[in-house]
Amino acid sequence: MLILTGFGLACLLQLFVISLRDFRHLLVGRVFLLVLVASAAYLVNPMVAPEWRWLTSDIQTALPGLFWLMCQLIFAPRPNWKSIWGAMALYSFVAPALARPLTASGQLSEIGLFFGWELGRYFEYVVVLHGLSYVVRHWRDDLVETRRKARLGFLLVIGGAVGVATVSLNLGLYHESVRGVVTSVAAFVTLFCLVRSREGIMELAVSESPAERRSENDEPEPADAKGLSDGSELGARDDDERRLADAMAAGFYRTEKLTLKKLSDATAIPEYRLRKVINQTLGYRNFNDYINQLRVADAAERLLNELEVPVLNISLDVGYRTLSSFNRAFRDIMNTTPTEFRQRQNG
Repeated sequence: MLILTGFGLACLLQLFVISLRDFRHLLVGRVFLLVLVASAAYLVNPMVAPEWRWLTSDIQTALPGLFWLMCQLIFAPRPNWKSIWGAMALYSFVAPALARPLTASGQLSEIGLFFGWELGRYFEYVVVLHGLSYVVRHWRDDLVETRRKARLGFLLVIGGAVGVATVSLNLGLYHESVRGVVTSVAAFVTLFCLVRSREGIMELAVSESPAERRSENDEPEPADAKGLSDGSELGARDDDERRLADAMAAGFYRTEKLTLKKLSDATAIPEYRLRKVINQTLGYRNFNDYINQLRVADAAERLLNELEVPVLNISLDVGYRTLSSFNRAFRDIMNTTPTEFRQRQNG
């Protein structure tokens, strides 16, 4: 037990030092530092003096909410903390922390126990699963393959460890050695991933300007593209950009269920080169975000100029299959609903 705890703490300490040095300027890096602190509290909790155990218990309870926040920062095109999910994540940490002293003194009623403990536990499961859903739903949208793979493995390791820790703590289905095993394995694998993929693993796209995005290195090119001279490569990039612009000017972004492969086939641009144009030249890291920007801009213009056309018709015309998906994309980009946008702009 002591050996596992020591090994786990050593890995967590190395992760903390590397993250503090390299990623403290990023919000996601600072959140990851909090994850490491909460993981250390989870690991050492049984060894802490009883009078101080309330502190490590409260800190370790923050793990599910912090994991959800990391998933938002890394995978969501536009992180939305002011949501029902964000409220659940906050509640899962704050409510048990406030209820703990009252529970210890026996002052909580059954209703108080439910809202102080049980509901918070349910929310822990919900936010962990919701965070993992971002891994599954959005990782393919990333236009840089090396970072996409690194992030997926990175978050699945952390998500798996947080899930095991959450279930074991809430249901009491563990031996104390499980803390050492779970934390040590997750910390070691994460340390290995972080050292190997340091540049790509925790970059936060939404915090950067398009110019900064264009300046970063993209994924390696296929072998058949490496023989191109600088002039040939620049010419190919310009040609790809022109063909992509022509396709979008013709309204190809309105195609339902549009994917990168469909766009590649329509423009005769290989997928790896298409990723480069959209990522490095246009400044997008997320393909769906790129398409949604074009669709919403088109829809916004029509909402103002075609007042007699219902919102539903416009949403279908620009490529959305349902009104709800259109409303969600429009609100994400314009910070208002299509109906409110039309009413506000037209007095």
